[in-house]
Amino acid sequence: MKFILLLFVLAQKLKAAAKKNTAYRKHLGILQIRILIKTTDGKRGRLFIFDKGAFSSVSGTHHKCDVALIWADAETAFKVMTSKTGDADTFSAAAEGKVRVEGMVPYIQWFTDGVKLVMR
Repeated sequence: MKFILLLFVLAQKLKAAAKKNTAYRKHLGILQIRILIKTTDGKRGRLFIFDKGAFSSVSGTHHKCDVALIWADAETAFKVMTSKTGDADTFSAAAEGKVRVEGMVPYIQWFTDGVKLVMR
């Protein structure tokens, strides 16, 4: 439940930033990208849709996407995504096989960079 709530709150923050945060709007540019964050079992997730500066999001895990960030379980995803050490915990989770990326890996870095702009 915490993971789903985290993804929802993240979507709301990105939506507000796409309208009000100049640095974030500049980051969005004219890209068209669909990023899915979900659990391996396919029970929890959310699609983040970036469309030429506009942002939207829908819940669920069975959506077409350009890249998917797939977590082993919701507990790990929540723990790592809310960690203060951020990248270090993500790398550890990847090394342990608790997270993997399917699709265009550079899009995940672009997404992460944008989240960092919003969360400052």
